[in-house]
Amino acid sequence: MLTASQVYTYTRRILDAYAAVMQPLSAELDMAQNAVDILLFLANNPGLDTARDICTYRKLKPGIVSFHVDNLVREGYLLRTRDPGDRRRCRLVCTDKAAPIVARGQALQEQFVAQMSAGLAPDALETFQHCLTAFAQNLDRMANREES
Repeated sequence: MLTASQVYTYTRRILDAYAAVMQPLSAELDMAQNAVDILLFLANNPGLDTARDICTYRKLKPGIVSFHVDNLVREGYLLRTRDPGDRRRCRLVCTDKAAPIVARGQALQEQFVAQMSAGLAPDALETFQHCLTAFAQNLDRMANREES
């Protein structure tokens, strides 16, 4: 039986391994890992394109997101655009300048998943995906109860 301690330990190991895979790109670009993660989040999640979305789904503090978004805009990697349906809402759009970083980051993400799942049969990966989906739904319900 899986324990809470094991879940925490496996989760930390996944996050640490992911950071280790992504770190060389961040170092080469002389760009904070959170900045690279923001670009990848926006590229990988169409429709989730606000600072609030980044805070919610990446679990980053608003001040950190604001700092990195400001830098990414100033450096030409992101554009802020107004939402036509709500002028108070600001959408974030990756620019053409961000495209090579996004492509390299996505390749590293694919490499990470391939290395992490090496030796597993396709049906085992399908079961794992099913488990992750169920975990996410259960965790969302747990989080929504805590917010109420």
